[in-house]
Amino acid sequence: MEWGLRRIPPFVGARTITAALRLAGAHVASSTCFWGMPTLTGPGDIASRLRIGELGGLNFGCFFELDAEVTLEDHVSVGHEVMFLTRTRDPKRRERRGTLAAPKPIRVGAGSWLGARAVVLPGVTIGAGSVVGASVVVRDDVPPNTLLMGSRKLSLAKWR
Repeated sequence: MEWGLRRIPPFVGARTITAALRLAGAHVASSTCFWGMPTLTGPGDIASRLRIGELGGLNFGCFFELDAEVTLEDHVSVGHEVMFLTRTRDPKRRERRGTLAAPKPIRVGAGSWLGARAVVLPGVTIGAGSVVGASVVVRDDVPPNTLLMGSRKLSLAKWR
């Protein structure tokens, strides 16, 4: 007989993951739910660089590269296999383009939603209430209340 987390009811497992991350040193609100164990990578005390606010929801397969801080404010929803990448390379040195540059933090504003397999690159701030479509690579800051899908950026303010 096989035994694993999938035999535990989803909300029980979700709360257990949240509690485990908090014990490891992550700043995760107790009301946040993880539907699957995220992957955390980075140097040193990586968990301390993860900050997630109240009532967040994170789906299966999330990846956090925590060379710098990643902050998800309150009510942020994150789809399957979303990647938060804080490590970058220095493209200016022709002979050593693979040299690590200073890591850059990521911030996702309150009430935002990131679709499945979105990738958030180093130094990006996603404004409050924004929606990032599935498989979008976010390389620049996103203003508040913006829908970002493919190569289009639309204001959500007029959709109220």
